[in-house]
Amino acid sequence: MAILQRNCAVLLVVVAAACVELYQAQTSIGRCACPKVQAVKGKISDFQVLEKRPSCDKTELIVTRINPDNSTQKLCMFTEGVRAKRLLSCWESINKNETRKMECIDRPKMAGNSTTEK
Repeated sequence: MAILQRNCAVLLVVVAAACVELYQAQTSIGRCACPKVQAVKGKISDFQVLEKRPSCDKTELIVTRINPDNSTQKLCMFTEGVRAKRLLSCWESINKNETRKMECIDRPKMAGNSTTEK
């Protein structure tokens, strides 16, 4: 009988440890969609904004770039750059309306903006 109680206690400890690990994996800070960000040049056909959330403590911007060979590539854009800030500002101004995203992509550059986009 003592062996059965000991085995049940060990099983209970193992299950509890597994539950703790699963809980920590879901709520840990730093599990973002974009482990690496970059400045993105070229034509953009779409973008997705991932707001701060429990699993990631920063806003992320994922863009779909059209390559010279007309293939597309999803990239994580550096959100502190001029182009990203312009996209994020537009996203806020259209109240995060998915159906109006193209307005942000097609938006002409500001007259005072001296950066060039390729």
